[in-house]
Amino acid sequence: MGTPIMGTPGPGPAWVPPTDIEQALVAAKSRGDWDGYLRVLLGADTLAYAPKEKVDRKKFATPWLPYRGPDGGEYFAVYTRGELLPRRPDIVACPISLPLAPEEWWGEELRGLLINPGTPSEAFFPDARRERRRWKSLRKDVPRRGHDDDALLTKYTGHLHGPLAHGLACGAHLAVHRQDLWNDIGDVCTDYRTDVAALADSWDITDPHGWREQMTYLLDGRNSPPQPEFLLRLRQAISRDRCAAHTDPELWRQAAVDSLRARGADDAEIAHVLDILQQIVRYEGRFRADGILPPDGCVTSALGYDYGRAVNVARWGLGARFAEQSEVEDMVTLVGELCREQYTSWADFSAGYILGRALRFDEESFGHMYSSALSPHRILTQAPASPWRNIPFQLTSD
Repeated sequence: MGTPIMGTPGPGPAWVPPTDIEQALVAAKSRGDWDGYLRVLLGADTLAYAPKEKVDRKKFATPWLPYRGPDGGEYFAVYTRGELLPRRPDIVACPISLPLAPEEWWGEELRGLLINPGTPSEAFFPDARRERRRWKSLRKDVPRRGHDDDALLTKYTGHLHGPLAHGLACGAHLAVHRQDLWNDIGDVCTDYRTDVAALADSWDITDPHGWREQMTYLLDGRNSPPQPEFLLRLRQAISRDRCAAHTDPELWRQAAVDSLRARGADDAEIAHVLDILQQIVRYEGRFRADGILPPDGCVTSALGYDYGRAVNVARWGLGARFAEQSEVEDMVTLVGELCREQYTSWADFSAGYILGRALRFDEESFGHMYSSALSPHRILTQAPASPWRNIPFQLTSD
């Protein structure tokens, strides 16, 4: 059974649950339904805190920090993602699996397991160590999302309106696919170790200098190859001179050849660019069939892919302790400004993001790199709670 410890606040009339998880925990707690509470908890991301210095040493056992309760006793504290503590440079959140494995408990002085201490969803399980078998039985019935089970997750106490929220929404493709909270900045993406590993493995970023360098490339639109943007800008230019020219691939192709020859491009370079042009034509045909573009629509820019990734690399850099929060907030806000310069709507931006991703990694296979952007696009354009349906793309004032 779970019980609140002395001094725990209740959910007053003004209380806003950070996420659906904490709301469900409080609802079960208010009913005295502790099995229901545990089912919610066991299906959620749970984390605990440890000293960054010791985590960096990569010891086998994580040196968890105990929580000192109002009675002076020490407890094993576990947090759901919506109730993580304010970010600190020396203390990091790491994933913890519930029920706790026997080796996670240390010392007989710990008085039990404490969930979200000091919040309305707090609960104390003094017998958690001995209740492991029952918790495991409850966990068997808990549905868990798979890797590709995209989900729009919102922090209701996070950024919901304004320029910073707009910038965060520009990173929502990846947030939805990764099942991250889309609208918060802090230790919100995965966890410290995973953020560090993701930056090192996928981006070759291992320190603050490397992070800032890669962010510069992304914000300048220089992480992706330049040829698609050259072609898309050329098509826009000829469309201004000739009505509906964007529907004439041959006119576009000839303009590309003329422009490239004027720049001194050789036959091999011209052939490479024309191959990309044909890929764009074929992708746009698929986009229209899949509802990414309207029947007569086309992509205006592929820079959205660099911009969308910039939001997430910025947040991972903060989680990895490579940046300060104010620096990341400024970069994310800048992403929103850059996207508004290039696009006219969320749908327009999304088409550019997906095209940039597909041209870079999909190779016209219409496989995972395509579907993992298409599914978030549909969620973000259709879900009533989506930021794309609640934040105007063109902000009235910044």
